Amino acid sequence: MAEQCEMIIGFLVPHRCENPSLGRCVKCGRGYCDEHTNQTREGRVCLACQQGLDRPVALPIAAATFTAAELDSFNRASLWDDEDRADMFSDLS
Repeated sequence: MAEQCEMIIGFLVPHRCENPSLGRCVKCGRGYCDEHTNQTREGRVCLACQQGLDRPVALPIAAATFTAAELDSFNRASLWDDEDRADMFSDLS
């Protein structure tokens, strides 16, 4: 089982969900947390599969625009230490 939820979250700065994985989706096999899954007749399904998305994105509006390269970047970014992450993104507010 995946140790961390595999859903991509965040509207302005998409990143991998930091919650621990509680199980795997019965349709796609991705790890999910309690926040990104629902019970169906088939079993526990991640939000992406429930919404008919082929990518692990929790925001359906943004899902249509993410490329495979962007999803790969999100996964790599989620592996960085907190110290590295602080230097990677700027607060533009």
